[in-house]
Amino acid sequence: MRQPISLHPPVRGQWAIFNPPGHPKLACDFLTVDDGKSPYTGTSLFRHIVSTISVESTLAWNQPVLAVMEGTVAAASDGMPDRQQLCMAKDLFRLMCFGPKPVPPFSALGGNYVIVKCGDVFPLYAHLRNGSILVRPGDRVRPGDVLGRVGNSGASLQPHLHFQVMDTLDPFPLFQNLVPFVLGSAQKHRAGAWQTVCNEALSNGDHLLL
Repeated sequence: MRQPISLHPPVRGQWAIFNPPGHPKLACDFLTVDDGKSPYTGTSLFRHIVSTISVESTLAWNQPVLAVMEGTVAAASDGMPDRQQLCMAKDLFRLMCFGPKPVPPFSALGGNYVIVKCGDVFPLYAHLRNGSILVRPGDRVRPGDVLGRVGNSGASLQPHLHFQVMDTLDPFPLFQNLVPFVLGSAQKHRAGAWQTVCNEALSNGDHLLL
């Protein structure tokens, strides 16, 4: 396996990595959280599971998504609607029984997305908000440039950023072309305190300040 590449963060603020079962480690789901590591505002996980909440009840909704490297936009797909109402039990059932298959087009799975060509690697940002994408193929971007905003498009249970780095432009076969990466600098919450870390890989459950 190749050495991990060091990236600028794709988001800013306080986030956690919550990857569902079967999700590969190198494909990370970023959720905005508060000091207690909750991704909700004015509601709770229990209500999300048994009742219905809106996307505005999640802290990740509409957060800016940032370029992690200098490069050229290779693909940008917009126009997929965001699911505005969330009920985890119903949504899990819907995805398990009627969800899209892992075949093209990628927008059926990833919703609105951007892929940037950065030398020989291709960072991918998925589940972006409908109408929020600010770049088009051929645009040059630099680290920190806003590409779009977090949404709930595609096969998504709640607003979040799905981020991965690939060694080819095509996301298919799904998760078969992933490149290891680290964040150049971040703070991780460990043992009740924030600790600065450099070039450290991300893991499920990490609580980050970026």
